[in-house]
Amino acid sequence: MPRCFGRSRFGLFKCGPAGEKGSLEDKPKGKNMTAFKAKNPGFKDHVTKGFDSQGLMSTFGAELVEVSEGRIVIEQAFHKGLLQQHGGLHGGTIAALLDTACGFSAVTLLPVGSGITTIEFKTNFLAAGVGDKFRFEADVIKPGRTITVSEGRAYAIRDGAEKLIATMTATMMTITL
Repeated sequence: MPRCFGRSRFGLFKCGPAGEKGSLEDKPKGKNMTAFKAKNPGFKDHVTKGFDSQGLMSTFGAELVEVSEGRIVIEQAFHKGLLQQHGGLHGGTIAALLDTACGFSAVTLLPVGSGITTIEFKTNFLAAGVGDKFRFEADVIKPGRTITVSEGRAYAIRDGAEKLIATMTATMMTITL
């Protein structure tokens, strides 16, 4: 019987030889489920240029700290101007940074002359965005010729401790530049 992978409301599962469910404990934490191959040998420079050209990322004080095939990490220092009335990082800021991370994770796998645009995202806010620094990680979970799906995670870092504050699932469409 073929192996299968999927999700349930209890998390990830895989089907074994007889169809029984087992956990995907071998999935690396914070890394791609599958090793993807970039179609553009200059993808790191392409992503860095694209990120640096976004005025919003500059306004947010965001830095691109990791670029690899199917994976992006962005960090942002505390910035008082991005807080909501209760002192946490504004949800719009979190969503914009996760969207950017998810988008550029998809860009890392595109051929030369292609870009992406977001066609849908779902954000779950899990905790208040209170920290000295924030990290936004995104990994491609399903690349495609036209549609790519990425997952993002936002962390607040305070006194050296990390806390997961939001997750995102984003769907990206490939466009010709």
